[in-house]
Amino acid sequence: MNALFSHLKPLAMRTNIFRTIVVFLFATTFTRPAYSTSVSTADSLCIDPIICQLDSMSLSLLTRDKFFVSDEELLASINMPYDFIPKYTEAEIKEKLKLIPAIVPMNYNQHVRTFIDLFAYRKRGLMSRCLANSQIYFPIFEEILDRKGVPVEFKYLPIVESAFNPIAVSRVGATGLWQFMYGTGQMMGLNINSYIDERRDPIRSTEAAADYLLKLNDKYGDWHLVLAAYNSGPGNVNKAIARAGGVKNFWAIMNYLPAETRSYVPTFIAAVYVMENYKDYKLVSAEPKRELYAIDTVLVTQKVSLKHISNILGIAEDELQFLNPAIKIGVVPYTQNGYALNLPVNYFAIFEARKEEIMNDPTQQVANVEPAPVAATKTIYYKVKKNETIAKVASKHGVSVSSIKRWNRLKSSYLYTGQKLKLVVAAPSSAVSATYAQAFSNKIIEKPSSNGTVAVADSTKKDSNTDM
Repeated sequence: MNALFSHLKPLAMRTNIFRTIVVFLFATTFTRPAYSTSVSTADSLCIDPIICQLDSMSLSLLTRDKFFVSDEELLASINMPYDFIPKYTEAEIKEKLKLIPAIVPMNYNQHVRTFIDLFAYRKRGLMSRCLANSQIYFPIFEEILDRKGVPVEFKYLPIVESAFNPIAVSRVGATGLWQFMYGTGQMMGLNINSYIDERRDPIRSTEAAADYLLKLNDKYGDWHLVLAAYNSGPGNVNKAIARAGGVKNFWAIMNYLPAETRSYVPTFIAAVYVMENYKDYKLVSAEPKRELYAIDTVLVTQKVSLKHISNILGIAEDELQFLNPAIKIGVVPYTQNGYALNLPVNYFAIFEARKEEIMNDPTQQVANVEPAPVAATKTIYYKVKKNETIAKVASKHGVSVSSIKRWNRLKSSYLYTGQKLKLVVAAPSSAVSATYAQAFSNKIIEKPSSNGTVAVADSTKKDSNTDM
């Protein structure tokens, strides 16, 4: 089999040639794209029929079977009367938690029980969509988390963070499936500029999240504290530990943490529990509205628009955009080493056959210059905390000491507690193309909040550079 597909290896930038990314749009209101048209178009344009046949075979090689129910069964499950949904005693729930093969402790208490009841009884529609989303993203999450040595149950964390929405942006600018702040994303090696935001890329952001979780675990040695630090930043966890007398236990420091972070670990445990035991609560999966198929990367070495690639390959532009959520304005930028574009494997042959034409986009015929980092900024006013130095403030906000002194006309680096500083910090970019908006429109983005409700994805996440 390896010999059979060896001809494709030069086309992919990454080591694992047939990484399976299964993709669908989040909302159940999406219409199914016309795959028969686009696939047949690619086949009809193919230069080598044998290569096309191999591409077609590889299309389903690593695809997982979908599991979902009819619309009638889905609605019946979501709207099931409370009295008809199975109930479990405290002892039974504790036993079910023990049976979950998790390294992260699956504690039971009233905080956890509150969110179990929320997910299992009151937010059944949300859980049905999460079950559908899991069929897309879990193959990616599981492979990366396992390879990097992170407990695989962290695959459930994006339920709490973004409800599996790759382009979710919170009110404080946390972005993507894993809700990275701008500074933390850059710290973890994610590329963020006017064209690209890798916080939105499912693979790159998951790799960065795994690395960051390991970094936090090296610091705390406790996965519950890792979760708390991931949500609110290490600085808040460090202060809570100090106020609790130095004890490193989430439940002991819980009341010293920000309000949302107090419910973060219970919410995570509840999400893991309900997703692992969904059948016991008669929950069912919504239908993924996008087909499952294998994709891998092809190397784009020139600045080209997705529309141009779409026209040549015969793949819908919004489909191409959905496969590449990191591309913000519908244009693949020029980079020194080329850009790895996600593409269904059954388009590899036509891409290779018409590569020269693809690389010459008449709408992008300008001098190739690497995109500069996002220049958008905003002015904030920061109150200096006790024992905080100017270097620490600068590191926290991703600016230089000299800039802080210039903005505030400071003659020395001395700061005093309560001093207000003017800071000019990076603002999250909201620039997207019309196709980008179309590809991700009609999504119902729901996320559990600390008061037991579900709201548009949001976060009080702090920039995690703080006090690392």
